[in-house]
Amino acid sequence: MKNSLFFPAIIGCALILPLGFLKAEEKPSFRFPGGEVEAGQKAFVSLNCVKCHTVAEANLAEPKGKRVLELELGAHPRFVKGYEDLIRAIVNPKHVVSEQYRSILTEPELSGGIEALMPDLTQDMSARQLVDLVAFLDQAYQNSLDGYGE
Repeated sequence: MKNSLFFPAIIGCALILPLGFLKAEEKPSFRFPGGEVEAGQKAFVSLNCVKCHTVAEANLAEPKGKRVLELELGAHPRFVKGYEDLIRAIVNPKHVVSEQYRSILTEPELSGGIEALMPDLTQDMSARQLVDLVAFLDQAYQNSLDGYGE
């Protein structure tokens, strides 16, 4: 079930609303209410995130079709430093393109600008799936990365 109005509203709250309540020395902080880790792991597989990603310390099903990349999430503090970064990475995958992804592109693709391989899931993912997916990944990052969320 698609939540066409709810999904943009929840993303707006996650990325914009907390900024209005900040003091100069505070970092933005937002957490979705609820979120089920097990349901998030199921969403990770059903949305076929396993086609390109593995998750540190998680036992996941194999992808539907050939694995394109093997980018391990939660193993290295590269782009995701906290909860808000997880949300950004899921809803706006074009904000960063990894070196591993760059390595599989041809010269014409590199010179023509790089598009993220990760699909825009905002059209196909429900708000519930997003909340659960973030809960799953947040727990994985907390369990495997020192300094995550600080």
